[in-house]
Amino acid sequence: MGLWAFIVAGLAVAAWGLVSWVSPSTSCRGVEMGPGDTCEYASLTDESAGRVQRYEDRIEVARQQAPFAVAAGLGMVVFGAALARRPVTGAATSDRR
Repeated sequence: MGLWAFIVAGLAVAAWGLVSWVSPSTSCRGVEMGPGDTCEYASLTDESAGRVQRYEDRIEVARQQAPFAVAAGLGMVVFGAALARRPVTGAATSDRR
């Protein structure tokens, strides 16, 4: 069952990446952004860094990163399928002494 769960997880990652690629969304500190919105960078101490990123910039970055999620998911599927097709070996099935 564990190997099939690996394959299903890979399919989920690939699907998530595909959806993110086709219809990306972005937020700024938990608030959904829309066209024309901007988001100011903040440091870990919530101090203003003075750098601003536009909605369009964030969507472009999301679209550039999505193919890696699709590739990672498909890689998980291929790896899981290869492991699932491998013959079971172990102490109980071995003829070695």
